[in-house]
Amino acid sequence: MTLLSGLLLASTLSASAQELTTPQDTLSMEKIMHDLPEVMVKGSRPIVKAERGMLSYNMPQLLKQLPADNAYEALTRIPGVSDADGGIKFSGNEVTLIINGQATTLTQDQLTERLRALPAAQLAKAEVMLAAPARYHVRGMAINIVTKDYAGTNHLSGQVEGGWLQSKYARGIGKGFLSLQHDKFGMDAQYSYTYGDSYGERTATANHPLADKRVHYSEYTWQKPFGISHNYRLGMNYAFAPNHRLEVAYTGKWNKGTTNNHTTGSSLSEIYYSSHTYLHNVDLNYSLPFGLRLSGSYTYYRTPQQQSIDGTIKTDDDTSATEERNLTSHSRQTINKWMLAADQSHSLKNGWGLSYGVSAQFTDNNNYQTTLDASGNILPDATNSVDINERIWNMYAGFSKQITRSLSLEASVAAEQYHSTLWNKWHVYPSLNALWSVNADNILNLSFNSSSEFPSYWSVMSGRFYSSTYTEVWGNPDLKPYSYYNLNLMWQIKRRYTLMAFASLTPDYFVQMPYQTTERMAVIMSETNFNFSRRFGLQASAMFNVGSWLSGNVYAVGTYKHDKNDRFFDLPFNRKRLIALLGGTASVKLCRTQNLRLILNPFFQSKSIQGVYDIGNVFRMNANLQWTSRNGKWALHINGNNIFNNKIDTRSVQGNQDYRMKVSNWASGTLAVIYKFGGYKEKKVKEVDTSRMKQ
Repeated sequence: MTLLSGLLLASTLSASAQELTTPQDTLSMEKIMHDLPEVMVKGSRPIVKAERGMLSYNMPQLLKQLPADNAYEALTRIPGVSDADGGIKFSGNEVTLIINGQATTLTQDQLTERLRALPAAQLAKAEVMLAAPARYHVRGMAINIVTKDYAGTNHLSGQVEGGWLQSKYARGIGKGFLSLQHDKFGMDAQYSYTYGDSYGERTATANHPLADKRVHYSEYTWQKPFGISHNYRLGMNYAFAPNHRLEVAYTGKWNKGTTNNHTTGSSLSEIYYSSHTYLHNVDLNYSLPFGLRLSGSYTYYRTPQQQSIDGTIKTDDDTSATEERNLTSHSRQTINKWMLAADQSHSLKNGWGLSYGVSAQFTDNNNYQTTLDASGNILPDATNSVDINERIWNMYAGFSKQITRSLSLEASVAAEQYHSTLWNKWHVYPSLNALWSVNADNILNLSFNSSSEFPSYWSVMSGRFYSSTYTEVWGNPDLKPYSYYNLNLMWQIKRRYTLMAFASLTPDYFVQMPYQTTERMAVIMSETNFNFSRRFGLQASAMFNVGSWLSGNVYAVGTYKHDKNDRFFDLPFNRKRLIALLGGTASVKLCRTQNLRLILNPFFQSKSIQGVYDIGNVFRMNANLQWTSRNGKWALHINGNNIFNNKIDTRSVQGNQDYRMKVSNWASGTLAVIYKFGGYKEKKVKEVDTSRMKQ
């Protein structure tokens, strides 16, 4: 029976029933209809879908189930994404963040600050890429955060937030965001402000191998940093026509901070540290209708710093012998960075796509450090300066092909020439994404990528930095960049479950590690190139719903890690470990009549290794209690971070070493009041690398 004939038959039967029924019959039929069980048919838009070799998350849909305050927090609602150690990771792998696919000279830390000030409601989607194509000017795993585009509408919206962060001490927080769109012209502005104190603790114990004996060492340090921070951004854009757009944005930062460290135990010391940070960045992007995008970016970064150490350290268990350390150091880093890029893409016949482009980046980095003893004499081994002029040329080409309706391929290769006073090398970086839609419920994705990681500018200085009476940070002029190669196979089932196998090979890997010298009471923190670091693993993640009151996601990662280094002082190591990660997000609706939710973010990592370090079990629990008014204008959030005050426990017992350190960032709670205003309506007529700048 066709749908039309069925409708006609139902209409005829209904008319006949009206002619033949008595009032009593009508009452009986009404009773029958009343007693029938209710049937509700619900439709839902998919939260995630696979497209062009990436997982594309519909952020408005995801945030309906798992609300978030800001764009950065919203990323942690994606299955497999966590920031338990302070940086965004996917399946335990480092991830590069991109905003609207635009190249910039801002670093990952600076982009993170922008995302923390950006309301989560401004997000359109997040594209999780296991192998970022070369056209994004980044490599490896990446997440492209796409903001909402109001071009062609009349729109005004904004959000203001005031809050109070309490750990052992208190800190005030203020944020503001404004978005304006009038026809073809758009503008957005962001501002965030923090003021106050924070708190941290560190304990260290050691049996120090001094000459031919062991000296017991223990210390307890509490840290009280005070800071004032202003972060601001102003962006403007003009849409001349579809796919024809000009965007310019200025980002700035002014930060002033002081830190007081107080240490007791085998060493007694007072350490005072002060710094300023000045950042100015301008980004320019011009997109033309025939697929050409021109980009330019400039960053100026300057940070003068000063530190004083006044303390003593015990040098013998059998006597009361001590050694004084009274030092003052001054340092400054100034960076000027420029980048220019041109990218062209073509959509060709028969499902082919072509992209190619060039970019140039120029960096002038000037660092100096001067250290004086108590008499005002310069310490040569802790005094140094460096002026590094860095030049990077990059050219790439790539193609995409829809081979069949269910099979697509995207591949690219980038050739990069890196030149500085330290290195002068060519590198070739291929990437591949192959996507096979087996059926409506099963998607397979194979990806491969490669890249290089360069040391921070401070790391390659030859001097020493005394961070405490016991701890020295050594630079390493011989430190060289490392390469990494990642292979991933992902299987997505019913858009809710994901299985992934991955392998990561990293020759010449480097990371900071401790070494207890036998010449004096000192632990040296230094970076040295490994032979390699390797990771192989499996990940499983799932999104879930239990009625209308509980939703969330869970993930589990199993990793086999292998670190080998024959060149770390006189302490070669060859270490292997199986590591498990568990985490997720759960959102519980607490009230039927009010929009009141409790959101829990647990994270667990089993015992792991990092070079000579043994890292104990890590557990963190974040909890958010969120209330939103019926009209969505007002919100009250109570957030708890590391609410069980768990510490990170590390230990080195390789060879003659015996050094243990526990670090706590201290539990904290935040009370925030948020007010949202404005909206939009359609027209009436026919969206800085300080990884290498840190000390």
